[in-house]
Amino acid sequence: MYEKEIMYDPETRDFAMYLDGELVGFARTYQEAEKTLDELVFELLNGQYFREAA
Repeated sequence: MYEKEIMYDPETRDFAMYLDGELVGFARTYQEAEKTLDELVFELLNGQYFREAA
């Protein structure tokens, strides 16, 4: 399973999104970050990410 982490950055006032310790992006709200990470993990588990990138 993937390890998801969301950290607030007070300097930029954004939420940094990490997947397995790797920064994957930023979101404006915690809820947006959580949803984005969930969607990314779903795509990775279903192989859609790799099919679209190829």
